[in-house]
Amino acid sequence: MLFIKGKLPGAQLDGGAMSFDNSDLISGWRYSATLQLRTPLAYLKRHDEFSPGPQVPPIVGPAEGHLPDGTGFNPYGMWLQEIDYNGLGFAPPPSGNQATGWGQVRIGSEEERNLISFLKSFRYVVETAEGLDQMISELKELSTSTPENRKVWKKLKKADPLFPDSFFSSALESLPGVGSSMAQKLYQAGFRTVEEVQAASDGELLAIPGLGKGLLAKIKG
Repeated sequence: MLFIKGKLPGAQLDGGAMSFDNSDLISGWRYSATLQLRTPLAYLKRHDEFSPGPQVPPIVGPAEGHLPDGTGFNPYGMWLQEIDYNGLGFAPPPSGNQATGWGQVRIGSEEERNLISFLKSFRYVVETAEGLDQMISELKELSTSTPENRKVWKKLKKADPLFPDSFFSSALESLPGVGSSMAQKLYQAGFRTVEEVQAASDGELLAIPGLGKGLLAKIKG
């Protein structure tokens, strides 16, 4: 049996996952984590976990939003149905694709397995390193630690030439009025955290190209 992301005849959204009217044809649910650098390690560890039975399992992690019926969801993954295609009387369809940081990968492929392994290691470093310098150092080691990791790192760099700096600079986008372009300028100017930006002098910040008095006032609050 395979799990799919397409909508079958008679299917509808149920709790952020796809539901099928004929519950007796559902063999269970399989968790699909969002394969992105921002996905926390706890969700990546649940990837491919299977829950038998027709009832949709509880949401993994806290809800960051709610459907009209009150069901919670978050952007880090969802439960997908596994259908008993033998019961339907036809062969299972080929496995689909899943979006990643560089494009689509085939579900169940070696490429997907390599990516998941890399993401788990990446998130472990991000979530456990003591300070940005240690994090960057450990990620450099990760980027060349295995042939598979080198391939993943190369694809991420191709999709985003500023990676991995762009991953860290994105945290600065939480500052009022700061978008991705300005966040990268702040990061390149040596400001690595929101606290460092807010503690900087007016002169230091105004010296950054494109950062005027209006944006300075927003940042300083």
